[in-house]
Amino acid sequence: VLCLLSCAVLSAQGAGLRDNPIAGDAFQDLDGTWTARHQQAGALTSCQYTENQDYNNGDVSGGSASAENHQECCALCGAKPSCAAGVFHGHECWFKSASDVTKPSTQPGRVACRPQRSPGSVIVLPKAVVPGDLITDLEMAGMVGDPLYELNFKNATLWGYGVWNYTRTVSLTERDVKSVAGYSTAGSDVLLVFDGIKMGARIYFNGKMLGVANDQFLRYNFSLGQALVLHGSELGLTLGDNQLVVSFDADIDTEGRFMACTGGWDWAPYTTTQEPSTSSATFSRGIWKSVYLVTVDAGSAAIEHVVPQIFYTGDYPTSPLEPQQHADFKVDVVVKFYVPRASEGVLSVSGEWGASAQQHVSLAAGSEVSVTVRLTAAAKNISLWWPSGLGKQPLYMITVSYTPSSGKDASVQATRQVGFRYIALVTGNDTDPEYVKKASTSQTTATFGMLFRVNGVAIFNRGANMIPMEELEGRSNAEAFSRLVQSAVDGRMNMLRVWGGGIFLPDVFYDECDRLGIMVYHDMQYAQNGHAPKAVPTQAAELRHQVRRLSHHPCIAVWDGCNECRVKIGTPTGIYATFVMTVVAAEDRSRPIWPSCPAIGWTAGVHALDSTPSGDTLTTPNDARSIETHGPYQHGGGFPSVNGDSKLILFPSNIPIAVNRTDTGLAALNVFASEFGCSVFSSFESMSATLDPDHWGVHAGQPPDNCTGGFHSRCTGDNVMAQRNYACDNIIEVYFGKDDKLDSVGEAIFKQQLYHCILGQALVIKSNIETRRSTNQFGIIVWQFNEIWPTGGWGSIEYGTPRPGQVIGGRWKPLHYFYRQSIFTDVAVACGGDGLCYVKNDVARPFSGTLDIKAVAFASGQITELHTESLSLPAGPGVTHWVQVDLSKVNGQEQVVVGTITSAGKEVMCENVIPLTEPVNMKLMKANVKVTVGQKNADGSVDIHLEADHVAMYVTVTTLAAGRFSSNAILL
Repeated sequence: VLCLLSCAVLSAQGAGLRDNPIAGDAFQDLDGTWTARHQQAGALTSCQYTENQDYNNGDVSGGSASAENHQECCALCGAKPSCAAGVFHGHECWFKSASDVTKPSTQPGRVACRPQRSPGSVIVLPKAVVPGDLITDLEMAGMVGDPLYELNFKNATLWGYGVWNYTRTVSLTERDVKSVAGYSTAGSDVLLVFDGIKMGARIYFNGKMLGVANDQFLRYNFSLGQALVLHGSELGLTLGDNQLVVSFDADIDTEGRFMACTGGWDWAPYTTTQEPSTSSATFSRGIWKSVYLVTVDAGSAAIEHVVPQIFYTGDYPTSPLEPQQHADFKVDVVVKFYVPRASEGVLSVSGEWGASAQQHVSLAAGSEVSVTVRLTAAAKNISLWWPSGLGKQPLYMITVSYTPSSGKDASVQATRQVGFRYIALVTGNDTDPEYVKKASTSQTTATFGMLFRVNGVAIFNRGANMIPMEELEGRSNAEAFSRLVQSAVDGRMNMLRVWGGGIFLPDVFYDECDRLGIMVYHDMQYAQNGHAPKAVPTQAAELRHQVRRLSHHPCIAVWDGCNECRVKIGTPTGIYATFVMTVVAAEDRSRPIWPSCPAIGWTAGVHALDSTPSGDTLTTPNDARSIETHGPYQHGGGFPSVNGDSKLILFPSNIPIAVNRTDTGLAALNVFASEFGCSVFSSFESMSATLDPDHWGVHAGQPPDNCTGGFHSRCTGDNVMAQRNYACDNIIEVYFGKDDKLDSVGEAIFKQQLYHCILGQALVIKSNIETRRSTNQFGIIVWQFNEIWPTGGWGSIEYGTPRPGQVIGGRWKPLHYFYRQSIFTDVAVACGGDGLCYVKNDVARPFSGTLDIKAVAFASGQITELHTESLSLPAGPGVTHWVQVDLSKVNGQEQVVVGTITSAGKEVMCENVIPLTEPVNMKLMKANVKVTVGQKNADGSVDIHLEADHVAMYVTVTTLAAGRFSSNAILL
């Protein structure tokens, strides 16, 4: 009996996606319906040239391009609808707007070029949505089809280049107008805030440019008071309707500061557009986060950030902290203000656990004005936050309020939620008191291994790498994030890594990780392919903003610099230590930092015991023992595709696994695996929704493309499956034998092909992790967790946006059920082909129970007991009990081994179906499986009854209904 556990959609699309806003005296939400316009340029008919002339001299905000002469400059300007004139000088062409043209000036040596065009057309989207993105707005307007259907993502005619203007009216109240007008005299203001703009854009208010946004991860605040000082009456500020325009221009250089997997990765769709300066692939653009106005009254201030820094005051613990018996925590609450004019008042900070403090403060004028207030969290007043499986996750609200002394009655208030825990990233043998004593005064991390301790408890981290849920931000759904994190917990994970080629995720993700106890290993958003860092003010501001925004979350266990950038001082990657992590360390001293993922540690700049910042200069070793690993990766191939080898290259199945006795435990050398994986397609339900029925097959039933170029191949042809990243031919053949029907199409054959593929991935990773758990690894983080579209990706969870064929939060693939059933259980059992088995206790408490190992005959269903014993294991992690089982009479072609661990309380802790050969070699009878679907239960679940007339392996059920099954891919 399986149970379909349903999940209702609990929240609207936008709820949970908003960042904590800047807090002021009044707030106006500008999210919702905007109007998007695109002027398609008419054909260039002629050019007018004026020598020794410029327009709005010194303003280069319109962008520029290289040109050989003034004729080419005019042609370049003519191709840009927003360009009213070009100014040529010294092989450079500056683009000028219609507003610029009203300000001519004499400039010797320059040539002004005025293009004359035939009439162009205008595209208007009257119901564009903010937050959102352009392509989603085009789809909702019926102007493009589903961008992920077939090869639609390659047709960038409407969205790829040119200028798109997003416009809305902003209604200012009498209070707002007065606040803007009083900026210079009374110290009041109105801030226009953009929490996130993806790709380059210029922001205009009543036709006057406020600034340029060119970093997706930076919050932009524009002072309307400063704009009024700059432009005076020309700003056109008025009571009632004012015009706000965000003008997206593909020519604005972002220096790669946008989601690195935009426009392609080896699990994301490869588009045809690029950012000119970095050659980085692009896709959609838009106002992807909230927009709002914050009013600051005269003499008051706005709260930009509340950054609680929580520190454990006791000695370094190597055993569990006892409730209310441990040392206290100190809480340094850092408050960042925007102050239009110097202000005095009372800053009050209170914690939900009962502590509070007040102090009189004098705030200088400016932004990021900082004040720190210290609170104490006494052990008797709090409960500790624990990772999933080790305890509860109590959270406490911190409330900050500022009351100016100007006679104003109301105060400005902001809140953040925190949890109390002490996290250490451990690289030495901290079971040795001598090491602890030596490391307590050292700033050089060790090379003994890598693991995390939380509240003194050593953790066996198991989980996966989180990629963005969407390429198209307008599809983002808060409930999908919530369900995805719940799937991590239900799959027995306790850690997710936020990968560095994606995004800083929406608040709902971190809130759910806080609530459910998922530790987060967090990269800064840097990767290769044009997305490396530069030590410039914009990127420093990005890092400060994101760390301040997120550091109150107890779930975040560690910050690191980048994905796969091996940091070496004195080389180009040294910038990750000297700039990126130096900025991070200055902003957050309360949690561990790490150079990169993977890394080999620090030689200075951190406390060696826990890897938290010391305040000194960060340096890294040139070489050391590898304590953190990436790989191996099993790439799909055997058919020409944008990723993977076109040739059919088979690989060892690792069935049965090889197990060797080895020393395990905290006192033995260890390693942390933060990436490894196997590529895979998704289910028929997911894949078929983005494919024409004529292409329902892993080869699409089309002629193969000609693909060349290595990791990211360039494919010539129209085969839709060639663009679905990795093929799966080799994985299917290794586990299910040669399939002569991979060129066939149709619903039934496509279902079979995809079933073989997704089960093949599950068997690859199952064998890999069972082998790893027989050794001494305290981190097993699989590449990857989720999918960004239905493709040949790497995830155990399918594309989770509520679109046709998809389940909100993502449908579980067989691998994820394997995680829950055996791979990631606290106490696990697995066996090698020679009968050497192990029981591993990887949780920090003793275990008592029973081990039962048996063989099940395929032909008859007869059960043969092979081994039974009582278990009494000390607290883990890393406690291994070795068992030798006689498998000499077990024929893997005719039988399968099942290992079951049951607790003293009769709870099944792990049930592992252990194959001794690949499915292709199993002599299974043809089984007729009867499925009976029951009525909905009171809790919304539905019982599914399965019966078979013969033994059946890996019976898998699937559905379009939202939810997951209690188990799947089962032995029946």
